[in-house]
Amino acid sequence: MKRLFTILALVAGFASAAGKPNIVLIITDDQSWDSLAFMGGKVHTPRIDQMAKEGMFFSDFNVTSTVCSPSRFSFLTGRFAGRCKGEHFMKEHPPGDQTQVENIGELEPDSWNLAKILQQNGYRTGFVGKSHVVRHDWLKSKKGSPLQSYPQKADPRDPVVNQKMRGNHQVWCDEIKKYGFDFADGVYAANLLELHNEQLNVHNLDWSVSKAFQFLENKTSDKPFFLYFSTTLHHGPAPWANKFSLTADPRMTGEGFVKEGFDVLPKRADVLKRNREAGFKDRDAYALWLDDGVGAILDKITALGLEEDTLIMFVPDHGSYRHGKATLHDFGMRVPLIMQWKGKIKPGTKHDSIVANIDVAPTLFDLCGITPPDDHQMDGRSFKPALFGEKFRERKVLFGELGHSRCIKTKEWKYIAVRYPRELQRKVDAGVKFQGFKGEELDRPYLTRNGHLGHYASEVNPHYFDADQLYSLTNDPEEKLNVADNYLEIVKQMQGKLSIELKKFPKRPFGEFTR
Repeated sequence: MKRLFTILALVAGFASAAGKPNIVLIITDDQSWDSLAFMGGKVHTPRIDQMAKEGMFFSDFNVTSTVCSPSRFSFLTGRFAGRCKGEHFMKEHPPGDQTQVENIGELEPDSWNLAKILQQNGYRTGFVGKSHVVRHDWLKSKKGSPLQSYPQKADPRDPVVNQKMRGNHQVWCDEIKKYGFDFADGVYAANLLELHNEQLNVHNLDWSVSKAFQFLENKTSDKPFFLYFSTTLHHGPAPWANKFSLTADPRMTGEGFVKEGFDVLPKRADVLKRNREAGFKDRDAYALWLDDGVGAILDKITALGLEEDTLIMFVPDHGSYRHGKATLHDFGMRVPLIMQWKGKIKPGTKHDSIVANIDVAPTLFDLCGITPPDDHQMDGRSFKPALFGEKFRERKVLFGELGHSRCIKTKEWKYIAVRYPRELQRKVDAGVKFQGFKGEELDRPYLTRNGHLGHYASEVNPHYFDADQLYSLTNDPEEKLNVADNYLEIVKQMQGKLSIELKKFPKRPFGEFTR
């Protein structure tokens, strides 16, 4: 009898697993609308365009912080990045401090996240690509870390150097597994510069896709799977400079020099050729290269016969600095989300209500029939009904946070407040000058610690330093005209909404909004 119950339990488990979708979450880096043809970009991206036709396009999907680490934190937790309790974040911002949300947010090793919860509920979980969400202390300094050093100009072909590089890569893979991933490979700890080697400072999509294939081709498990696939494209070094992408040595990877190379994507010369035949210049071919990578994963899912069992998501982590990275403007926050699930999501559909990266985790739990643990609190809400054309309680207001700025977004308006911590504001009031990225004097400091990000963000946003900003998203979608002085009543209403959101962050002051 006991054996019968065991068999029945196993059968029930397999039946339950069979009812849960596989999930592939493709996150690109620094990708603006102008690198996607279906959004009007002057580039060649046929596979991603086709994905939009065969799935659902969310036209007002937003990330709540517009640089890498905090955005990815929110994707993987369903929480605003300002709620981070990671050691590095808390060291920078102990309770009582105003947070400066940027690339210091990290997953907490002792807290729940999307992968851990899926893993606990019978999923096989995989991580491939860029991290930037764990062990910022190792990124800042190798001292006290298990990472090995080598010269910046070292040759990755040197066996001794290459052994160190492979060892470091394995250290990062092992570390990421602690956060809920059964499989971790093809990992970049952060950006390519963090490999600390001139020859490795090149994108290698072939390497990343080969590792994704390795995970997808696993034949030893009947579990549903979750693959987090995060590319380094289109982050710097500028992939439109082909020396960093399509004409770079395809054997230079995040684990050093790999002599045998990879055979999972079209040859790089062929990418350039097809791009020219489509009428575009070589500097535009980076977009087609990424498109080939997305297409390869789609084709692999089809070849494995998993199309009807797999939800595939394509989304950038935020917009590019050319338009809005490191600001709370829509060209940084608002990014395309495509969700494709053959036989489940109606092809060629579009959803226009405001949704965000904090909503991804609760939506996936909802789709999988998973109730998160009681001690995992999320700020987001499920938009599962939208996938099937059903009505649901749409969000009217979205909160965003970046550096010294906070925002409230509705369909009609965007209000951005810039408030410096008390000590910094005293310096501003006293007329202290601040040094800009190129040595120039500034009346106010950048919103971010990173001067490079602050420089380029302020360069393309004329109201970057304005304390109070109001934009009509209906009449001025590019947010060029700050109309705060013309709509004082709207400003007051938006400030009230912002105050409500900010008071949900205990012991995190932000000017008059939390007094």
